[in-house]
Amino acid sequence: MSSITETLLQLKDKNITFDHENISECVIRHKKSLVLYGKLTYTPDCCPNCHTTNGIVKNGTRQSRLSLCQISGLNAYLSLTKQRFYCKICQSSFTAETPIVDKHCFITNRLKQKIMDTFTETISETYIAKQHNVSVHTVRRIVDKVASTLKVNHNTQLPHHLCFDEFKSVKSSDSAMSFIYCDALTHQLIDVVHDRKPSTLLDYFARYDTQTRKAVKTITIDMFRPYIQVSKQVFPNAHIIIDPFHIVQALNRELTKHRVHVMKALHQNNRRLYNKMKRYWKLFLSNTDTLSSYPYHRFPLFDWMTHTQGIVDYLLEQVPELRATYDVVHQLRAALHNRDFDRFEEILIWAKQEAISPGLRRVLRTFKGYLPYIKNTFIYHHLTNGALEGINHKIKVLKRNAYGYRNFSHFRNRILFMCKLYVPYTVPSTSLVA
Repeated sequence: MSSITETLLQLKDKNITFDHENISECVIRHKKSLVLYGKLTYTPDCCPNCHTTNGIVKNGTRQSRLSLCQISGLNAYLSLTKQRFYCKICQSSFTAETPIVDKHCFITNRLKQKIMDTFTETISETYIAKQHNVSVHTVRRIVDKVASTLKVNHNTQLPHHLCFDEFKSVKSSDSAMSFIYCDALTHQLIDVVHDRKPSTLLDYFARYDTQTRKAVKTITIDMFRPYIQVSKQVFPNAHIIIDPFHIVQALNRELTKHRVHVMKALHQNNRRLYNKMKRYWKLFLSNTDTLSSYPYHRFPLFDWMTHTQGIVDYLLEQVPELRATYDVVHQLRAALHNRDFDRFEEILIWAKQEAISPGLRRVLRTFKGYLPYIKNTFIYHHLTNGALEGINHKIKVLKRNAYGYRNFSHFRNRILFMCKLYVPYTVPSTSLVA
């Protein structure tokens, strides 16, 4: 084989001889394609049937058309003439084999590798099959066959810091939500479980030995109480951390609900004020230190020049029933941002005397119930579920692009491919953890 062909096609088999004078262009499957020609022959060491070294003679050839990676945007094939052999001892026949393609297969391993490379993207398997000129069933077989190497080994050690979360599952699953967890430091996905029921998670984590589970130091979760129950039973030495994103999300949600409730009362009586509150809703959620007090500008719906801080102050003056809820939400967010747990706890105590919305009052009661775990949020401020939320977003995009999945096992394999096929060499330093 010439070094040029070996380098360009990545067909590294010295037993293949290419016909460089005969490269044709023809139509295959209604598409213009390139066809290369080659011959595979060698002297076999022994008969694969009886393992004798003598008595093997050549016995004709067999033609195979192997699918290659695209060349210059055209589908490419290798018309390979394989040598046939006959054993005089056991009277059996066999065909010459090559490492560039599996036995009884017509898709080269290099093309399979290229297909696997695309599994890291959030694109559908139908599109992958179309781009590589193979069938959808071929793509699915590659996913299910190779994904077994990416599945978690319960005999290995768990990371010291874990993140728990869930995502919307498929119809074939027993539960509406599936469980997912990853390493809090390296952000590498570990595994996906078909549901998030406590019984299922207890059985799943029980596969790890006791010493491995005792070595886990922290678990970052949202405010889903079954996760706390499972964590206490399975990981006795782990500190449970409430993800700060979910704390801020709960506060913002109740502030928005109360603002919308107040706006509905203004819809008929004061339409101008209603329009102002609707247009500048983002300013209510902005951090107070990001609101500017200068310079003055013209803003739509305002007859005078003002600034973003002036807009918020004006709207709160016009709607005083929103002031208490706004102040409590932003003071709690500021305490969380400044990592001041004493201030956060102090606000929870005096806020119940304020005229806040019923929804926010309910959220604050929830915070009091989770206060020991929220305290860990302030201590381990570098550990969040942000990476896992990003993985969940990729899963959502993958499912949308594929118009949904029906089989959970196949969906799980695709997720493992997307997140675990290539693991980065660099690992973040553990010094980030308090």
